[in-house]
Amino acid sequence: MKLTRLFQITILLFCININAQEVTETQTLDSGTIENQFDYLINKSNRYQDYKVVKRVWLERLKTVVDDSLNVIRKELTDTKVILQSKEEEISKLTDSLGKSNTTVENLKNEKDSMNFFGMLISKPLYNTILWSIIGVLLAGLILYIIRFNRSNSITKEANNKFDELENEYNGHRQRSLEREQQLRRKLQDEINKQKKD
Repeated sequence: MKLTRLFQITILLFCININAQEVTETQTLDSGTIENQFDYLINKSNRYQDYKVVKRVWLERLKTVVDDSLNVIRKELTDTKVILQSKEEEISKLTDSLGKSNTTVENLKNEKDSMNFFGMLISKPLYNTILWSIIGVLLAGLILYIIRFNRSNSITKEANNKFDELENEYNGHRQRSLEREQQLRRKLQDEINKQKKD
């Protein structure tokens, strides 16, 4: 009886051990990396001459795991491609926007460094040169005008003075002529009167 009991306990332990090994084998094929699962499959396979004998269930289970992993990787790759494409489009838009911004900044910089002069954009130094040249020419013209005006004014004053002298001389000459004429008329009248008396 003790022997049968011992035999029953031994068989029970053996069955539990086999069940535990199957559970461990299934858990190892179901978990871990694919490389670990292949290693497990190779290590747990039986040998026959130079060949390994693998349980078909294990191969199918490994195939399912590899297919699932490949599908996940393919999905991740597709998602990554979609994200990459959207990022490339976003980069392209940002590059275009940056190009436009750079063009705008360059135009604003040119406008800041330039002046609008008769409808043309010219640089500030050239504008200053033109402006000061115009001011210089106008100032030179003003100085020339003032000099000529003063010269003409002095000539006019001199001419007026000469004219006044000439007019005074003329008036004096006319006065003398009138006096002479009056004297001559008197003399003539005196002569006429003498002639009448005689």
